[in-house]
Amino acid sequence: MAEELHVAVIGIAHFNKKDDIKSALLRVSDSIAYVAAARHVYAVLDDPEDKNSKLFVKAKNNLARDTKALRYGMGVKTVGHDPKLGVDINAPYIIWHPHHVEITANEAMEAATGKTAKREAREWLLERLEAGPVNSEDIIEEAKQECIAVMTLRRAKKELGIKSRKQHGSVAGTWMWELPPKRWARTP
Repeated sequence: MAEELHVAVIGIAHFNKKDDIKSALLRVSDSIAYVAAARHVYAVLDDPEDKNSKLFVKAKNNLARDTKALRYGMGVKTVGHDPKLGVDINAPYIIWHPHHVEITANEAMEAATGKTAKREAREWLLERLEAGPVNSEDIIEEAKQECIAVMTLRRAKKELGIKSRKQHGSVAGTWMWELPPKRWARTP
């Protein structure tokens, strides 16, 4: 019917109550069948970085890879006046924030427990690079041993402003990761 009428079909569902499951796809209506049939699945989740905002994030997109979420909040506008009651008529509206948020649906769901994979990766990277530059291959291998996904590690690296540079004095030049100067320096 949708193909014949050239329309999109949108289904809306709440997550089930199994909050020990951190996969957004497994939390939809107790059945993976609903998300398996869809081309796109989006989730609305609490923003772990801003308690007054929500995230509109892709849980599934089988047409293109995308890990960017949209942040939004709510506002209220006066849209009219009721002369009979002598009061303004207010209506809520969505305020979309101008920048994307680099987070997956599963990371946002994990945030409900207080720790996100990206936050843990940031903390681990800061601690690991505190003593100075580290070979990028070594740090990626160590992160894997700490169960930090490479994509999560790279997002944390970008967010922290960690620089990649070739090692001095080497023709082949191994790549080193280092913290940006002064920004992360600890005061005694």
